Amino acid sequence: MIRAFVAVELDAALRSSIARTQDHLKQALAKAIPAVRLQWVRPESMHLTIKFLGSIEERRVSEIQQALSSALHGQLPFTVEVGGVGVFPDLRAPRVLWLGLSGQSGPENASCDRQDIRQLAAAVDRALGAIGFLPEDRPFQPHLTLARIKERSREVGKALQDLGLLKPALLVGRLEVEAVSLMKSDLKPSGVVYTKLWELLLKVTN
Repeated sequence: MIRAFVAVELDAALRSSIARTQDHLKQALAKAIPAVRLQWVRPESMHLTIKFLGSIEERRVSEIQQALSSALHGQLPFTVEVGGVGVFPDLRAPRVLWLGLSGQSGPENASCDRQDIRQLAAAVDRALGAIGFLPEDRPFQPHLTLARIKERSREVGKALQDLGLLKPALLVGRLEVEAVSLMKSDLKPSGVVYTKLWELLLKVTN
């Protein structure tokens, strides 16, 4: 059995930009709340999760590959803007600090609807639902997790608000959605290790 999920990987430029954003937030929070403990996600481990599959048998990898290849045939690559710092579930007791994904752009001859990241997630959800994976029970909220807040969440929420660190208009970079990957995760003593099992390139087809 393997723990698997469908994701979009980040390029090096975006990871570097995210690292700088994390450093800014770390320094600001450390001054406001000395010794506060947040579990920061390493930029090199970040990815945009499209659908979490849980534990699956390895033999299902080829089945998943076929389902996604069929569902995303002809899907054009596109770009989404990454920015806007927010929290889950709310500022009263935040548990996750994240970057959002907002506007999108694509080739001039492509409709915006086809380029929207939520439409891509919906197509993946339908394709995998057809082969037995449960559909998502809540709307897809595209985000990149910056940190998990393990303690003193109320203080962290207040500091984020008081310091003006939640900036909806902040642009950190752009995510080039050029491929969808099937990933697996392994928990090691040093942390979680992610391995790409398969990748589907998005491209124009004739």
